[in-house]
Amino acid sequence: MVNLVYAVVIALVLLLGFLFGAANQQLVELDLLYNQFELRLVDVAILFLLLGLFSGVLLSLLFRLRRRLKKRQQPSSTS
Repeated sequence: MVNLVYAVVIALVLLLGFLFGAANQQLVELDLLYNQFELRLVDVAILFLLLGLFSGVLLSLLFRLRRRLKKRQQPSSTS
């Protein structure tokens, strides 16, 4: 039953993504310091979504690593 719920949720998210992509086909200019790109709005949205996802995963891994290192450095009280 849980697998069915996951499948339905994933299907709905994919459907919303396709609808968003179909509705946002206009071109926008993306200015990055000395470079200028002309991309579709949906491409810019996906680009920044992936950048946010990547930075969130990176920060999460960094905090996990810090927490594990702190646990290892604490002296154990099993004397």
